[in-house]
Amino acid sequence: MLAIAARAGSSQPVFVEAPEPRAPGPGEVLCRTFEVGVCGTDRDVLASGHPLLPPGEDHLILGHECLARVEEVGAGVDGPRPGDLVAPVVRRAKQPGGVRVDLLPLGAFTERGIVHEHGFARQWFLDRPEFLFPVAAEIAGVAVLTEPLSVAEKAVNEAVTLQRARLGDDTWTVPPPRVLVTGLGPIAFAAVLACRCREWPVTVLGREEETTFRAELAQSFGAAYLPTSRCEFEPANVEVDGFDLILECTGADEVMVRCASLLASCGAMAWLGSERAPRPAQRNVALMMRRGVVRNHLHLGSVNAAPRDFADALRHLAQLQRTHPQELASLITARVPPEEALWHYCHRAPQGIKTAVNYG
Repeated sequence: MLAIAARAGSSQPVFVEAPEPRAPGPGEVLCRTFEVGVCGTDRDVLASGHPLLPPGEDHLILGHECLARVEEVGAGVDGPRPGDLVAPVVRRAKQPGGVRVDLLPLGAFTERGIVHEHGFARQWFLDRPEFLFPVAAEIAGVAVLTEPLSVAEKAVNEAVTLQRARLGDDTWTVPPPRVLVTGLGPIAFAAVLACRCREWPVTVLGREEETTFRAELAQSFGAAYLPTSRCEFEPANVEVDGFDLILECTGADEVMVRCASLLASCGAMAWLGSERAPRPAQRNVALMMRRGVVRNHLHLGSVNAAPRDFADALRHLAQLQRTHPQELASLITARVPPEEALWHYCHRAPQGIKTAVNYG
């Protein structure tokens, strides 16, 4: 059984032989992979040349965005049954209880396909029922988007929670927040979906002109599109022309610092990405700090997702499947069999958004 993996000392993905799965033991579930998504995290793991390997292994099987089907369950499993479609969560706490799993520090968790535990880029895998979310058959064609959408859902949910804690329970209801999403990559589109499903007005900031495929797709979800070449980063009246929530999805510090000037008073910015190897650069962080102090800004980093966010992602995919089925399907810009997948783990196709590796 071939799997797609990263090896220490190499930046290239490889095929490795994965053992045939054993029958599930008590409390275990045997799953068959339908699709895995390829994302920037996979490319970062490879580019590092030092994947965080499972103990005793010389490789890490990739794949953390997954749609699978339950094939067999072990004794004592309550919930998933053979034939059910499921989406597995990525992060698992090493010790149960305590802090919410997505808020654990490094060293206190594993992440399938990322941190010290093999992922899903293989035909079969064993898991436990508490890590498997049921997927409705109606969204099977787009369910591989669940995990990346959950990441954006978390950023939105965290911002809402913090804003309502400091500004009141009705904050961002009427009127809704004015949202700016930076970039046109998979996480940026996930951020657009999370906000549009809440009926929030969204503007997408990107380097492309508005006639490209990705810019037009963002607009088809009801977002406005603003090329950076026409963005006024120093508005005369930021309270009128600025934004209440900025979801920074490029991971570029220059974009983050420039867009911070667009935050209205008491606004929030969530960082959903960063450079793998940050490099020193000259930025006017002092001005960003001054405005943050004077305008009571909130800046937060966000990674992974809580069960709440996974549930929101599945609910919103079902909502979009009813309202924007063609646009939603268009987010998956390539579907390839495993034997043709390696190129996609090292390259991004022009105007590509999400590549899915299809296991049939």
